[in-house]
Amino acid sequence: MRLEIILAVFGLCGIAAGFFAGLFGIGGGLIMVPVLVYAFKATGAGPQHTVAMALGTSMAAIVFSAAQSAYSHYCRGSTSIDTIRRAAPWVMVGVALGSAVAAEAPAIPLLTFVACFQLFAAALMVTDVSKLSTLQTVARRGPSLRVFSLAFGGIAALAGIGGGTLFTPYFKAAGMEPKLAIGTSAAIGLPVSLAGALTYAWEGRNVPLGHWMLGYINLPALAALVAGTLLTVRLGVAVAHWLPSRALASLFALFLVFNGMHLLYSALR
Repeated sequence: MRLEIILAVFGLCGIAAGFFAGLFGIGGGLIMVPVLVYAFKATGAGPQHTVAMALGTSMAAIVFSAAQSAYSHYCRGSTSIDTIRRAAPWVMVGVALGSAVAAEAPAIPLLTFVACFQLFAAALMVTDVSKLSTLQTVARRGPSLRVFSLAFGGIAALAGIGGGTLFTPYFKAAGMEPKLAIGTSAAIGLPVSLAGALTYAWEGRNVPLGHWMLGYINLPALAALVAGTLLTVRLGVAVAHWLPSRALASLFALFLVFNGMHLLYSALR
């Protein structure tokens, strides 16, 4: 495929990811990974490495948005520095382990996991699991932060996300005020994405993936995602203000169900 067509595909990928990230208020991993899978297939990337490339490139792109988000929440005082300090080492270990597993996993089981996680995330969007008494009891125990951080880090690496989808309900169940839970989750996205980007770059260092690759990170796609986010995220935010929050959550859940079902179909056909 010609270079200009490849760049056009990645450019559209970045524009779409930026718009939907702004529209739905998510860091972008849930949106970027499916779009990148489709984009890499369209550009003729090797099918055995397509999902790992999508995950690695998504993680690298989230570094930029997570850094901006973390700083913004910090300036507004909506982050728990102590929680981040205690969670970061464990979450980074989990991310490193999850990334290593993803780099070695066959494409079809990995794509199936990503698809199922999209469906799981859709369920989280329409149900407030933080109010479950069992989760509240477990979340408020002493060692739970280390255990959940390790597990969430691994899941985030396998799904190519920053982790806010998982950490926010956990922090709320642990008794954290909602705005603080959101801000702290957003800030944790920085060590999650940074560890993921470094691990995917390292794990793919000897894989023959062609030019413009840093391990499993596709540099043109990364540039397109970052540029697209800067171009269209504000438009997505503006559109989001026209819609009530419940409708927005329902739309995002439908979006994730569509993505998940389509990825699952692609994996199993």
